[in-house]
Amino acid sequence: MNHCNFRIIIVLSVFLLAGVFGLLAQDNTNQPAAPQKLKELPPGNHKLLETMTKDFGLTYDQELEIEPLLHDEESVSKPILGFAPLTFDEKQQMLLVIKHAARRQIRPLLTPDQQKKLDAEDASLAARTGGGGGGKSGKKKAAAVTEEVLANAIKQYSALTQAEKDSMLAEVHQAAQRPPEAAPAPASTQ
Repeated sequence: MNHCNFRIIIVLSVFLLAGVFGLLAQDNTNQPAAPQKLKELPPGNHKLLETMTKDFGLTYDQELEIEPLLHDEESVSKPILGFAPLTFDEKQQMLLVIKHAARRQIRPLLTPDQQKKLDAEDASLAARTGGGGGGKSGKKKAAAVTEEVLANAIKQYSALTQAEKDSMLAEVHQAAQRPPEAAPAPASTQ
């Protein structure tokens, strides 16, 4: 009898452990592995996406893939604009690096003809002076940002290479070390 009870306990323990491990495995599958493609565009103004759609002839599926990338670009462009210790020229140079990085992510999503148009636009970016991501420069003053907030935004922006991140982080840190009286005066918009 004891031997029979021992077998029952073993069998029940095995089933119990199998159920626990099954639940644990099920919990892990519910966690998203990576950002998924949108099913529809979120509400709001998508000026840069609209411009790209017009200029490159994007399909709706391409818009759904590109919109999150533009949103990510803006999540680092805005903190750059709001970081007061950077000079106007330093901000412009950083924004240029961000724009090039975003275009590197977008390029594989385009057709060969669209890629040629993007390459031409990307080549002309250095010659242009412009504001932050999304084509919204000059309309609204960016909120003040700390060194830590900007550094985190740079670190989290996946479009940048590690070398680009390191360079930008060093520049941000150097700018943050300047004495307050050496901080640049806000540049006037033309």
